[in-house]
Amino acid sequence: MMINKFIYIIYFVVALSFPAQVFARCAICYTNGMSGASIAVIIIISSFIFLFIANKFLQKFLNKD
Repeated sequence: MMINKFIYIIYFVVALSFPAQVFARCAICYTNGMSGASIAVIIIISSFIFLFIANKFLQKFLNKD
């Protein structure tokens, strides 16, 4: 029950963190001519940061019980 609320909160935060215009544009149009390699580096680094923070939060959440 608690995990379902946690998942809903995560979905809600992720949906609110991106403006609606980001969903409407393609990656190349949105980046104004950046190369594919630079887009990939940005995605990899942002994924690493997000997963690192999520891992720390999840460890604290699981170790609490």
